[in-house]
Amino acid sequence: MDVEGNDLRRRWDQFSDDERSELMTPLDDVLEGEDGNALLDGLQQAGRDQAALAAMRFEQVHLFRRHREGSADSRRHAADLFARSVRAELAAALDLPERSAEALLARSTMLVEALPATLAALRSGRFSERHAVVLADEAAGLPDDLRGEFEARALFWAERLRVGLFERKVQQLRELLVGEQLAERHDDARRRRDVHVEPGPDGMGWLSAYLPNPELLGIRNKLENIARSLDVEGEERSRAQLRADAVIDLLLDEGRLLPPGTSEAELRAPVKHRGVVAEVSVVVPALTLMGRAAEPGMLEGTVPMDDESARRLAGTASGFTRILTHPETGAVLSFGKDRYQVPPELKRYLRVRDETCRFVGCARPARFCDIDHTVPWADVGETTHTNLAHLCRGHHKVKDAGWQVSQARDGTGRLDWTSPLGREYSTHATAPLGGRLQAQVDWLDDPPPF
Repeated sequence: MDVEGNDLRRRWDQFSDDERSELMTPLDDVLEGEDGNALLDGLQQAGRDQAALAAMRFEQVHLFRRHREGSADSRRHAADLFARSVRAELAAALDLPERSAEALLARSTMLVEALPATLAALRSGRFSERHAVVLADEAAGLPDDLRGEFEARALFWAERLRVGLFERKVQQLRELLVGEQLAERHDDARRRRDVHVEPGPDGMGWLSAYLPNPELLGIRNKLENIARSLDVEGEERSRAQLRADAVIDLLLDEGRLLPPGTSEAELRAPVKHRGVVAEVSVVVPALTLMGRAAEPGMLEGTVPMDDESARRLAGTASGFTRILTHPETGAVLSFGKDRYQVPPELKRYLRVRDETCRFVGCARPARFCDIDHTVPWADVGETTHTNLAHLCRGHHKVKDAGWQVSQARDGTGRLDWTSPLGREYSTHATAPLGGRLQAQVDWLDDPPPF
């Protein structure tokens, strides 16, 4: 139980039975005269209040640290010992593990001293505490002179993305800001690649691998493709079970065992494994591809990679699909012209633009979603980038169950959703290489600019 929960429990134990009975208002009395919108309004306000309290807590923790650093104790002890004492005192007071207290101290200092705009936005309830924590943690590894730019870019997305998608976005922004260091850090991390096996209860266990992102995403896509191909009528296993079974079949395939007496030369020879060919999408800026710039490439439109690796992977491609991007915003400007059916080029564009299912808060990768006509084709909908977006099967059904959606005509891919209760939400395409998507996307009626 967290600190707030412990505090509430202690306060509850202090009430008498009569006081508890008065507090436990019957649910029917609470619901009388209320409607769904009023209840959701109350929950949203509670979320804003919670964010404001979180901001106050970060400020109080920072003030506590500053107060202790100004005390006589700080001058009587070595710096590391004093810091350990402060951490222990905070952990004891808040009933936290010392590691959690250490993280709270670091985040509080980062938000108060280096990210004041983030703290102010949190105090106003514009996003959750988890958003602020993600931003502070990612900013901690940046040089001081880059934090202001990083904060400005990240805050734009903090108010538009749920925390899971936001975390991926700020990691992308961080890598783009330190692109010149990306190759060096990748080489250092690559040397630590490994596979771990951890036996677990109930006769099961965990297999985990620390691998380079291109291979990692290729493995994920291969497993998903295998699972989809096996998920036919009559198959009782879930997609998750099919993926797990595919790992077993690929790694423990008896048909790949070498016969006795195999020579050392044969053992060293490369083996072409059978199965579905892994597929990874790579977006590489043209100047990077030509070796005239060091701007990072993008795996699956979201995962930054160093320029050298991007050129290496591009060199193995059997073909290329042109994606023109604005040099400042990174917004996609051109990808093809076919209007009647969704051509492969347009599908790739939409997958790069959307990244995930475009329903509110859904993070299922676009690769495994359907392309939906925002305005149905059977009505007046066209097959264009301004009328197409990815929806997973579940949220495709939700759309047909009373949710209304419209798409911005400026090419940014923004979807505006209206719930059955009339509440409005917007989801934004995060764009693989850009910021605020200010560029217009007018590629259907004009020829490419070359």
